[in-house]
Amino acid sequence: MALGLLLLLAGSGGVGYGLYALLRGGRGQSGGIGPLPERGVHVIAGLRMLVVGAVCLVAGGYLLWSYFGG
Repeated sequence: MALGLLLLLAGSGGVGYGLYALLRGGRGQSGGIGPLPERGVHVIAGLRMLVVGAVCLVAGGYLLWSYFGG
């Protein structure tokens, strides 16, 4: 049960940070990593965090669902 709750918390944090990085990150900044501008770096990081956060949410929900006899 504790692992399920931890995964739900980590997943919600990951989804929140991913949405923030997609919606706000990189605006008004110059620079970047090689050929990618700063906005592109934030889009890649935001998508990655969104996917990992969603996977954590699903895994945590499944663990809690199976713990409570679903």
